[in-house]
Amino acid sequence: MSSDEESKLISQLTKEYGRVHTISTRQLKEELSNFGLDTRGTVLVLQKRLKEHYRRVQSSVHPQIAIWHRKNPHSHYAIIDFEATCDENLPETDFMHEIIEVPVVLVSAATAEIIDIFHEYVKPKMCPVLSPFCKKLTGINQTVINQSRSFVEVWKDLETWIEEKRNLSETGINSENEVIKSLCFVTDGPWDFKKFLAKESRYNNMDFPSMCVQFCNLRRRFCNFYGVKRVNIQGMLKNLGQEFDGTPHSGISDSRNIANIVCTMVRDGAVLDNNEVVDINSIYTA
Repeated sequence: MSSDEESKLISQLTKEYGRVHTISTRQLKEELSNFGLDTRGTVLVLQKRLKEHYRRVQSSVHPQIAIWHRKNPHSHYAIIDFEATCDENLPETDFMHEIIEVPVVLVSAATAEIIDIFHEYVKPKMCPVLSPFCKKLTGINQTVINQSRSFVEVWKDLETWIEEKRNLSETGINSENEVIKSLCFVTDGPWDFKKFLAKESRYNNMDFPSMCVQFCNLRRRFCNFYGVKRVNIQGMLKNLGQEFDGTPHSGISDSRNIANIVCTMVRDGAVLDNNEVVDINSIYTA
């Protein structure tokens, strides 16, 4: 294909993008429906979804045009949303947060589906008795905490769980979608790793987990992809026309809902990759 032909095709797609921005919400939904695509969401979400569909179509018809190709660099996404100790009457800056729930929802990038879940509660090391505020907020009771193991033990189990999935055979009962070839952790904002996991690493005199040094801040990626203002989990779901499923501030419920957002974004053509880095040196000098 000559450069002139390529430029002409790119110009045609650009015009199609422009047309998408001129049609009504009803027309957007009609076109999306005709292509068998999701018709839920705000106008910005619908426009992005339709434009990405046209890009993918052109990419399949004209694979030689490299700028149209966008492939997720990871085979799987591990969505994690910790719950930690807290107290209504103590300043946030002075409180020694300890992780009490480790939920990880595994999503296949190939199928945009949840394929497995790791979920454990943790017994805090320094303040093992939860405050009434913490119990009410998270829905975690003291009996569960008393019966749980230390963070170090739970985290080792998580690493083993992930490693086993890296080593799965792609033959027999294991499908290719179950084998982790490249994993990206996804969180709702930077706090889970830069604050809570960083504190736990310092409290327990353990190395910060290397697999979590880089991660995807979904809030940032969501806003950039759909062109919306900064939003939390509820705001992302609202933009997508979805409802929160479960109990807010429950780690496993939050993780499932974040995973649903990830699945929708992957189906809409988003490329999810690491966009945050933890400054390991600052963890042990803070």
